[in-house]
Amino acid sequence: MIDLLDEGGVFFLKARPTTHCIYQAAGMEEDSPGEERKPHTASLVLHHGELAEFDVLFKPTLAQRLEGKIHLSVVDNPYEETNIQLVGEGYEDDFTLENIHGLVADSKENTEGYMEEDIIEAARVDHIQFGDCHIGTPYTVTFTITNRNRVESMRFEWLAGTPFHFSPQVGHLHAGCAKDITVTLKSDVVVAFKMHLVKCKVARIAFQLPPEQVTDWDDRLRTVKWVDATRGPAATWPVKKKVIETDPEPAHTVLEKSSREVELHLSAVVDYAEFKLDTDMIQFKETLLFQTRMFTFQLSNTGNVALEYTWMAAVEEERAVSLTGELLPPSLDGDFLSSISGASVKLQASRCSSQLGHTLEQVSSSLSSSLNAVSASPLFSVEPCSGSIPAGKEQLFQMKFSPVYVGDFESCMLCSIPNLKPNQKGPEVVVKGRSLMPNCHFELEDSDYITAKRRNPELQGPKGVTLDLNTRVIEFAAIGVCSRNSRTFMVMNPTSSAYSFQWTCQDPEAPPEEVAFFCLTERGQIQPGKKAEMKFEFIPRHLDITESFWVFTIPEQSVSVPFLLVGNATDPLVTLDRSHLNFQLLLIGHEVHQTIYLINSEKEAFSFAFRESSLFSEGCSASVKVEPLQGSITPLSRFPVRVFFTPALEGEAVFNLKCDVKRKTQPLSLNIKATGYSMNVSVRCEDGDGCVTELSAQETNVIDFKEVQLNENVKRIFSICNNGKFSFTFSWELSGPTARKQVLTITPQTGAVQAEGKAETQLAFHPQKMCSLKDVELMLQISKGPTFTCVFLATVVVPTVHFSTTRLNFGACFIYHAGMPPPQQTLAITNKADKDVSLNCLFTSTAHLEVDFPGCVLLPGGTVEVPITFYPREVASYHELIPFEINGLCQKTVEVQGKGTEMKVDVVEPQGKVVKLGALSIGQTVKKIVTIANNSAAPLTFKLSLMSTMPELQEVGVLCLNPSNELSLKPKGDTCKVEVTFSPKHRIQPFTEEVMLECNGLVRSLFMVQGSCQGIHVSLDQDHLSFGAVVQQSYTSQRIIMQNMGDIGVRFKWDIESFKPDFSISPTKGYISPGMDVPFIVTFRPSKLSHAIQYEGLQCFIQGSKPLRLTLAGCCMETPVTKETLTFTCDVREKHSQTILLSNPSNEAWTVQPVIEGEHWKGPEFFHLEANQQNKPYKITYKPLTMSSENKKHQGSIFFPLPDGTGLYYLLQGTAEAPKCSGSIFRQVPCRTSYTELIPVSNWLNRPQRFLVVVDILKPENLESRSLLQGLEYIDVPGSAKKDYKLTFLSYKEGVFNTMVTFLNEVTEEYLFYMVTFKATPSGPISTVEITTAVRQRVSSTVKVDNPLPVPVTFAIDCKVPDINVPPHFTVPAESEADLVFEYQPTKMGESTGHLVLQSSDLGSFYYNLHLKATTSRPEKPLYFCTMLGSSQTITTKIMNYARQKTDYLLQTNCADFQTEKTISVAPAGPRGSEVSVEVTYEPCQLGEARATLQLSSPLGGEYSIPLFGLALPPKPQGPFLIKAGGTTSIPFKNVFLQPTAFQYTVEHPAFTVRAPDSLRAKKTTFITVSFQGGPASGGAPVTSKMVVSCPGGAGVSWVYYLRGLPPHK
Repeated sequence: MIDLLDEGGVFFLKARPTTHCIYQAAGMEEDSPGEERKPHTASLVLHHGELAEFDVLFKPTLAQRLEGKIHLSVVDNPYEETNIQLVGEGYEDDFTLENIHGLVADSKENTEGYMEEDIIEAARVDHIQFGDCHIGTPYTVTFTITNRNRVESMRFEWLAGTPFHFSPQVGHLHAGCAKDITVTLKSDVVVAFKMHLVKCKVARIAFQLPPEQVTDWDDRLRTVKWVDATRGPAATWPVKKKVIETDPEPAHTVLEKSSREVELHLSAVVDYAEFKLDTDMIQFKETLLFQTRMFTFQLSNTGNVALEYTWMAAVEEERAVSLTGELLPPSLDGDFLSSISGASVKLQASRCSSQLGHTLEQVSSSLSSSLNAVSASPLFSVEPCSGSIPAGKEQLFQMKFSPVYVGDFESCMLCSIPNLKPNQKGPEVVVKGRSLMPNCHFELEDSDYITAKRRNPELQGPKGVTLDLNTRVIEFAAIGVCSRNSRTFMVMNPTSSAYSFQWTCQDPEAPPEEVAFFCLTERGQIQPGKKAEMKFEFIPRHLDITESFWVFTIPEQSVSVPFLLVGNATDPLVTLDRSHLNFQLLLIGHEVHQTIYLINSEKEAFSFAFRESSLFSEGCSASVKVEPLQGSITPLSRFPVRVFFTPALEGEAVFNLKCDVKRKTQPLSLNIKATGYSMNVSVRCEDGDGCVTELSAQETNVIDFKEVQLNENVKRIFSICNNGKFSFTFSWELSGPTARKQVLTITPQTGAVQAEGKAETQLAFHPQKMCSLKDVELMLQISKGPTFTCVFLATVVVPTVHFSTTRLNFGACFIYHAGMPPPQQTLAITNKADKDVSLNCLFTSTAHLEVDFPGCVLLPGGTVEVPITFYPREVASYHELIPFEINGLCQKTVEVQGKGTEMKVDVVEPQGKVVKLGALSIGQTVKKIVTIANNSAAPLTFKLSLMSTMPELQEVGVLCLNPSNELSLKPKGDTCKVEVTFSPKHRIQPFTEEVMLECNGLVRSLFMVQGSCQGIHVSLDQDHLSFGAVVQQSYTSQRIIMQNMGDIGVRFKWDIESFKPDFSISPTKGYISPGMDVPFIVTFRPSKLSHAIQYEGLQCFIQGSKPLRLTLAGCCMETPVTKETLTFTCDVREKHSQTILLSNPSNEAWTVQPVIEGEHWKGPEFFHLEANQQNKPYKITYKPLTMSSENKKHQGSIFFPLPDGTGLYYLLQGTAEAPKCSGSIFRQVPCRTSYTELIPVSNWLNRPQRFLVVVDILKPENLESRSLLQGLEYIDVPGSAKKDYKLTFLSYKEGVFNTMVTFLNEVTEEYLFYMVTFKATPSGPISTVEITTAVRQRVSSTVKVDNPLPVPVTFAIDCKVPDINVPPHFTVPAESEADLVFEYQPTKMGESTGHLVLQSSDLGSFYYNLHLKATTSRPEKPLYFCTMLGSSQTITTKIMNYARQKTDYLLQTNCADFQTEKTISVAPAGPRGSEVSVEVTYEPCQLGEARATLQLSSPLGGEYSIPLFGLALPPKPQGPFLIKAGGTTSIPFKNVFLQPTAFQYTVEHPAFTVRAPDSLRAKKTTFITVSFQGGPASGGAPVTSKMVVSCPGGAGVSWVYYLRGLPPHK
């Protein structure tokens, strides 16, 4: 319990967010109404190891020194009471610094003292703590300065140097104003500040102007200006540049003697981070799959600033050094792959189950629910992975190794530290680990119930013995007592044989109703690779912890695993949302209700029931009703419960409601209070005639206004009388349609009536138009009293005037033009009343609507006509309202509508409004139909006319329209057709004429007419061509030109069939425009010998005219005799080229197309000769793809047809010889190494070829079976492609092999070949076997030996390394491989190398290099101690000794807290070693953790290292020690420290006095004498207090002794 004792009310206690109180009284504001008063300031429960933090706030109201006290008391322990003194001093100042805070918390300042000495000074230092800062990084802190002077302004200036910067540095602070100041720290060098003083110069100032006219100023204010800049003479516009100026300081004077300095302290450390890592290499022990093994290492911050770190794996991530390739044995079922978290057991055949503590590794497991997730989780991880280490401190990290498949693993973990010196690398740790397959696997998540010391150390182990630290823990969480809670998990058998299991409970016998744990699967069998489900049930019998010990045994495997079942039953978190419910004042006989909520914070439903006996008040004078009385509340929800109460008597009623919740030990309680009272109220209504009516609260009251003239104002007065003893408030409310409510007003709407008092309210009805009060209700609500309801009756009367129509529609009218008659309509208005009526028109005439009515008075039965004229000015819909005012009170509105429309006459066809008559010939006639539509909204009458300017068109009958008289069209889309006729009599140039529309004097263009009349005249420049003599196969060409002299472009087409076979013409067809020339090329290429070739009358068809005719003539001569024969010679698939010289004697350039016969020759397809060019060489190439035979050479010819009609002819003859070698290949290949040579094979043809591969071994002549030369028999190569042929060579012995590889096409007998030479060289070592193990650890290794021969081969084995054990002989079966297994067990540390040689007559020598490494022996299993300061604890551990002779071990520890024997003598060990017991005692001399290492060393047995971990807990309070009044007692006390120590003895109660020595020698025991002076002041009750023994240098250790003083016997 925490009590704040504060008379001045200036101290406040506020829990921090991390502190959870049971309740905390509202310290900042008044208690809210209805909230119960709290007995203490705050109350909270602190569990073991928890910390509660509170902020104490000081808010003084006066300038004075104030004191207070915080009293701490522990429930049920009268000895533990603590007082904390509070001192505060309030001060007043004109200029204050506020909101001072740093980037880190201030260090704790020592403000302890004694109040009676009155020496405490309240700390008043303004201190900003930047904390640890990085080099080159800016850090900002903002605080506030305030001018508390209400009259005068102030000027401030911060006098600070680098690296601190204040913004603003200089400025003004007007009266009563505040300003935020930002101080920035940025340093590029190492620097430290402690309470660095910065001064602020402050002075009061007076402005020359009144203060309200002076703007606030500081040095942050800037003004941006654009000023003229110099510009060059070429510039044509002004050039501006941007200038930023600091605003000038407003004019002011500093007041005399007002200057002073305000101090601010700054602290910071700016430095690089520095670190020290205690290890850079971690080698994990062999770890079972799905387990997590942890290694703890330390990173120290050796620098002056905090060190931020982030661990991550190196980029290459974890890599498996060697992998078995299997996650699990192949015999296992697939179900195993979905295993959840668990632990596994790996047993070696030679060990028995009694050594289980050494069999089970102390590991934790972390396995995700699916193996895919498992493989994604990292093998190696560091916790914590990120954080910060304070300067000079260390951080312990845990490296975790969590294998999920078998293999050796290695990774590098990198630590990223942001603030290191330039080019300095962060810490790196190399981690290695190996995983093993388990024999038994529990799919059970790990519990830290034992390892995190959550278990009560006073609880015993199974059957009273010490708890085995390897015990597996299964935790149950139960909500409430007697609930049934079950847990299932899987046990997996990864072995290849089935085994049975059994669960055995080790708890002592207990009655069945007290048994809390049950195993539902006590025994069973697990098949190989399968899982079995285990199920336990927990039924809590009481709250808090219940433990049960079980053992899981596998008889076939001699496995037994201890289990601890822990059940934690907590009270259900089901509460009411409040503990008090106050209905306040209630009217008797009126039922009220409130809703409270049952809150279920659990994840399951709970049933509840309210006790019916608690529904009545004391004496059963009143009762409450609760709905529902019972029910169930769903998980994580709020359940509404309604509490109804109807007071029957005046006065207070109190209820204590109880609600029972299932599985909750105590009922929920709700305190209900209510006060009943009675009320007496009457309401009266007075009308304009003074008639008074009493209103009823039970019925609806009718208020009749009777007949009301328009704009009349009628009123009613209401009187509200309070005849009761309590005052009340009232409120009027009008309800109903908004428009109807607006004619009613009530004043005032709300008010209060005192006891036996009266209030008046006025209601006014003012109709300004015809209205009804139907559905309007007036309600008077009395607070906590009756409601009065009123409805209204009223008749509003207006004069009767009749309008002939209220809506005029002019319809669609053409837009008004001057001279057009506008449309007009008349409105008739008649007075049907029996008295005169005043009429007035409120409409002002506009440009489009004119109303001619000046206003008049209508006699009864009289009528007046109002003319209304419509002038549409644009295409739009017009809508106007013409209001007529009757008697100046009401209005009648006439709605006028009309539409302005344009004259829309459109041409529907042809689109585009252009009639194209085309180009006609003379005498032709064309008629075109034009469709015209009236798209106006009005009917239309018009006439069409054609205005022609050309005299040819003005002739009668040439161009005319039909019909030519007037046309009428209905509105909205009516159409008519007009015929345009064109009949030219002679040629007319192209023309465009307009057809005009005439309507009411309006003339506009409607559509266009285009056309012309044309003639045709086409001719050739010559109609006879003679070509002369031409050599056969040659050709010659001539030109003719076609001309168009007419007006029309025409198409032409030559009859090309009549030109064949000797002539051709180009182009054969086309189009010739008027005035255009088209050239034609006529080519003469005679097909046979003839003296006279003549083609007459060749026709060219002209469109619309007669065809043109052409005559062609020429003669054909023989080809000249052969000029010469060209001879070619080369290897097949090679090239040979020769040249032929050609000349052009003509004056025109020639393009010759030679004719080549013979598939083996190629040359350019076209050959260009310039005019008069002589002896230009033409290159022809011979490239044979097949070989020619002796008597059959390749034949061919080439002919050059020349454009002058002559030609040249050559014979070609070629010889193709056998191919050359395609290449020589030489390769050196080690013995027993298969090598494949890729030989490129090219296909010279465009089609695929299949080659037969012939490998001829030239040397050696007899190839042994010990050597091998292999390849495919055939190879297929795609056309014009290249493909590699694979030739494989393998030799077991040395030698040189010469081969010729020939690729032969069996169909064409074409081939190519390569010369290939292989040299078999001796092979080196097959592999290097690396073996690493710790000293005294035996490890096996294997090498694979391959025998490719068809007979078994026996090897003789030789190895000269003494630590290696190998068999002398080893046989490998035929055509298979076998594993040679050998062992390595080093006796001393270090690295060595050697050779393993296997010798065979058949396969020669096999060499293996051995690289052996013996590391330091791993530390033994650590020992964990836990005892209180001043006590001791002894633990026995065991080590394995492998020394074959008797030896002595020397024992040493590096911490005085741990003691052992100096030496141990050990008997000779057996082949597999023997156990040695070692006893270690822990007696701490300081609080906290102690770490040490126990070293055992022997010249024969080597060195052993046992980590020791001790935890010294603070001493527990002792006592109580009883002392009679006037008597004494002696209390023994020991100095547990290693040096002489001074002790202080304090007793809180003045009745006790202490006598003891001030100083004690190390480990010395003394007695403290305590005496008690009992007095009558205690009133006969025992006096409780505590004595605290503390030492100034003892790191906060204190011993507490409870004292109980007994009063003197009366």
